[in-house]
Amino acid sequence: MSQEQERQLRRLVTEIRVMEGTVQMLEQRLQLLNATVAELRLAQGSLGDLRDVEPESNLLVPVGGGVFVNARLGDISKIVVGVGAGVSVEMGHEEAAGDIGERLQEMEKAQESVQEQLGQIYAQLETHQGMAERLSAEIQNAIQGAR
Repeated sequence: MSQEQERQLRRLVTEIRVMEGTVQMLEQRLQLLNATVAELRLAQGSLGDLRDVEPESNLLVPVGGGVFVNARLGDISKIVVGVGAGVSVEMGHEEAAGDIGERLQEMEKAQESVQEQLGQIYAQLETHQGMAERLSAEIQNAIQGAR
């Protein structure tokens, strides 16, 4: 067993730990992106549905936990859209739908990017784990051969 093999094994184990941390971070980012995409798709669908509803129509509005309240639809020519950092802007219906569509495309591109990164890290992780296993076996064989 050489000291060089031991150093190499320690280095591989350290790199594997770093990659596992990166995988966890990317998986968390992907979960957040998935939730954001789902929310934007819901908003996009709701805006589309509201286009066909007459003003002053009665609606059931979900407030969470399977609970709904009765509400009356007001003027939807102006829609308040959150643009980030706690800031909201009033937009026309078409402008709001366009804004949501653009944000949805950006989030879907980000999803694809994170998924690609995860795929690359998983491939590297698998390679490193294989190398570490082979090196560990070589070290074990050298120890047993020295006896």
